[in-house]
Parts: sequence; C-alpha cells; structure tokens
Amino acid sequence: MKCISFGPDGRWRTLLLRPHSRFRSAAGAKIAVALAVVATASCATGERDVGTSVVYDSADVTVVENPEPDRPLDVEVTPMADLIPPDSALTVVPWGVTADEATGRIYVADRPNDRVVVFDSSGRYAGTLGRSGEGPGEFRNPWAVSMDPSGPLVVWDNGRRLLSRWSSGGELLGEQRPDLDFQGPEFAVGTDWLATVTATGAGMATSRQLVLHAEGNTTTLHETTADMAMMEMRGGSFPAEELFAPMHVWTNRGDSIFFLNGPYYRLDMSVGGSLELSIRRPLDPIEVTREMAVTNIEEGPGAYGDLMRRNGLEAEDIVAAIGYEERISPVLSVTAAPGGRLWVTRTLDGFTPHAVDAFDASGSYEGTFDAPGMPVAFVSDSTFVAIRVEEFGETILALHRVRGNEGSF
Repeated sequence: MKCISFGPDGRWRTLLLRPHSRFRSAAGAKIAVALAVVATASCATGERDVGTSVVYDSADVTVVENPEPDRPLDVEVTPMADLIPPDSALTVVPWGVTADEATGRIYVADRPNDRVVVFDSSGRYAGTLGRSGEGPGEFRNPWAVSMDPSGPLVVWDNGRRLLSRWSSGGELLGEQRPDLDFQGPEFAVGTDWLATVTATGAGMATSRQLVLHAEGNTTTLHETTADMAMMEMRGGSFPAEELFAPMHVWTNRGDSIFFLNGPYYRLDMSVGGSLELSIRRPLDPIEVTREMAVTNIEEGPGAYGDLMRRNGLEAEDIVAAIGYEERISPVLSVTAAPGGRLWVTRTLDGFTPHAVDAFDASGSYEGTFDAPGMPVAFVSDSTFVAIRVEEFGETILALHRVRGNEGSF
C-alpha cells in the first residue's frame, strides 16, 4: 500500500477510482474516516502524474495534489437574466436555491414570504409553491431546498420542522419529520439517506457536525468548533460566535459528499460515510485583519450587520466584543455541475466571491475565471445561477451561460 501524510497544504483532484461498499456501518465508517484523516506517517512512494496533477493512494483514500498555479480558463461567462418574480419580492440565500436537471426549473426558497418561487430554464417566472400556514403544503419559514435524485423537490420548513416533497408539476407528494435535529443551513437527500449539519454546545463553544443519516445510522463526516464570547447589550448579554467562525462548506453529487476540511484548500469526498478522496491546491489560508472583520460586519451578508444597524452600534464595537478567527480558507463555496465538474468559489476577504476554479469530472484543475457572484446551482453543464450582492446589500439571483471559445464548456 502506498501512504502519504495528510499535510496542511491544500490541493485537489479526481473522482472515484475504485469500487466501494454502498453504506458501511456507522461505526465502521467512522473508523475508516478517522484512520484516513489522522494518518500522518508514511511512505510517499508510487505517486502517479496525471497531466499536471499528482495522485497518491493512502489507506484506501485517493489523494490528488494539483500543484499548478492559477491559469485563466478559456471561457466566456454571459449574463442571461435576473430572476425576479412579478411582485419583485424575493429573498435569496445560497442554500435556498436548487435546480432540476431534468426540467431545467429553478427553485428558490423565499423565507419571508413563506413560499418557493419557481423559474424556468431561461429565467422566466413560472409560479410558486406553497403558502403561509400550518397545514400540508403550507410553509412557516421555508429555509432550504434540495433535489432528490429520483426527481422530487424537497423543502426544509424551519418553522414546521419538517421536509415536504413536491413533484415537477407542483403537486405536494408528502411530508415527513426527519430523525435529525437539523441546524443547516443546507441539506442534501438521496433515495435512502439525508445529509445535513447538526450542532452541540459545551461552555463557550459550539460544535457543528456534518452528518450522514442512512438506514437508521448517523455518521459524522466532519466537525468544526466555533468559540463564543459574551456580547453586551443594553438589554443584557448573550453568547455570540466570533467573526469568520468555522462553518461547513459542502455540496454533493449524487451519493458523493464533498466538504472543505480545515483552513486550507482541501476538499474531501465521502461516499456512504467512508472517506474516498481528498482534493487539494497549494493556496494558503487568508490571514484575517481587524479591518477585514469590520468590513465583514458593515458590508457582509451576516447577522451582525443587522444587529449593528438595529441597535445603533459601531462595527468596531462588535469586533472588540466577539473577536474573529485569525485564519480562514480561501474556499468560499463548492458546487457540483451535472456533467461531473466541480466549481470552487474563492474569496479574498471571507465573504465576497473573487474567482471560480473549475475541475473536470476526474478532479483535475482546468483553470480559473472571474466570479460573476457565487454560483449556487446548475440548470445544465453550460447554464448556472449565481448570487451577487448589490451596493446596498440586496441579494440578486441571476442566470448565466458559460461557453468555451471552441464550443460549449
């Protein structure tokens, strides 16, 4: 067997290169993940060059290093349409957007208006699902959406605390209460599994677990811990997470779940709760400055900006009270395309999309292009939706087409 240390420097590449069991037991999966992730020693013999990438095998995990520096990807990204309903009222968050590859329909969870807004593949308004209420097919804070591989749209209602399934024709197929304590913000579903984030608190810290629930077993794929501080307000005090606290950045392609591991550029892939792949690029973590933390509150999409404005606080006061993480990953989000590509959105300040790295179905780095916002869902291999933030903090969802100079991307 060939072994390699799981060092801190980030890189990445490749999809599944060997058979794997469908869903191992929770205990076995945890052991497999633990052995793979904590393995530190080893003999780095037997590396294989694949283009500019280097592939290693380690404890049944394929580790792919992409040492090549950034290079421009020879594509053209063209805006097609902003996605706006007739009443112009639409609140957009990344985990509230998904697309159906079969029909081309785009679904957006509109939490304040207790509905899911639907657009067609060209960005035209196509109606809504649900309404405010407590009964079947009604919403009380629809929080996130995901597509079941078998076809239905699945909506997590945070107020009613249940999942509802909808046909492509807008018919309610059923509702169920999941066995997990959903903390989100996003989730993914398969025919017999559910992946989401749960949370536990201990003292002045909060731990979040990215988990896979299948066949009655729950497997932890990754865990992060955020430090807390006491935020003093006129009406009292409350614990608050520090700025840039570690959050789970993840996506799925079918049963494969990709997640960011640590502050470096490293994405690991789990299948059925077992670690199969680790993809990396040599980009250093971002060193956070106090100025970045202040700007995050003043201009970023987080809740602290709202807190500042509602209570007449200064951003400097909040930063002084809660502090901030000193190093964060350059990876802001990751999105899987239908044909197998992965798009990784990078940031320079922790919240603004800066560039997108594209990887082919094997995980090989293809190149980088300027981010037109944060890509959040694909209608097809060449059509995607992205969120951009306007000057005054308004979020806009827009449809884009991407083409290579020699044809379809």
